[in-house]
Amino acid sequence: MDWGSALVAGVVATAVMTILMYLGKAMGMPMDMPRMLGLMFVRPHSSSLVYVLGLMVHFMMGVVFAVVYALLFDALGIDPSWLWGALFGAVHGVIAGMAFGMMPAMHPRMGNGDELPAPGLFGRNLGSMVPVAIIVVHVVFGGVYTRLVA
Repeated sequence: MDWGSALVAGVVATAVMTILMYLGKAMGMPMDMPRMLGLMFVRPHSSSLVYVLGLMVHFMMGVVFAVVYALLFDALGIDPSWLWGALFGAVHGVIAGMAFGMMPAMHPRMGNGDELPAPGLFGRNLGSMVPVAIIVVHVVFGGVYTRLVA
């Protein structure tokens, strides 16, 4: 695996995923991952700082998952293809959806009347389309990632 390509693919796949999340937000979905991540580190006094930090964390997570995907492809002896990437992304999305249920335990400003509502398992408390969106954006991440590294 070419690690440079894997890292660049992770950044590009995260950018595509982030664009899709903002399109979802424009269509009325209440999910705002960069804001949620930024509020883990700073109070909402400066919304631009919240978003900058949140986007930085989101892109760092994308790079980490690019490395995880690359390690999995190497360990399993699989040639990356968009289909394998989509499958990895679906599994990644299921894990992320389950992690949403644990967010209040990790996030200092979530739940109990704080700045952010608890999203619940698969983000169900944020709306009926959020669980689907979580899976779809991760499938897209995996598909874009593998198209770029294949």
